[in-house]
Amino acid sequence: MNPKVKSMLAHLTPVGWVIALALNSMKKDSMTSFYLRQLFGLYVCFFITGFIPDYYIVVWGFLFVLWTYSFVGPVKGTENLVPFIGDLFQKWFQKIA
Repeated sequence: MNPKVKSMLAHLTPVGWVIALALNSMKKDSMTSFYLRQLFGLYVCFFITGFIPDYYIVVWGFLFVLWTYSFVGPVKGTENLVPFIGDLFQKWFQKIA
C-alpha cells in the first residue's frame, strides 16, 4: 500500500489510524509516519476537549478545520504541518511510527 493511501486511512477514524500504524510498522515510510504523529496529537486534543463544558463544540469546530487542513496533505501527496501545533506534535510524538 502506498504512503498516500496509508496517510488518508489514518485520517478517517481512530481505528483507521491504528490500521495505518500497523501497516506502517511492516514497511515504514516518512509520509505516513509524519501523519500518524500529526493525527495522534489531533485525536488527543479532540479527546481532551470533550471534557471542557460549554465550549467544547467551538474547540471541536476549530480542531475539525485543522484536521481538514491536514487531510489535504496526503490527498496532494505533501506533508502539511497542522497550523500552530504541528511542530510540537512532531517533537512530542517522535517515537510514534
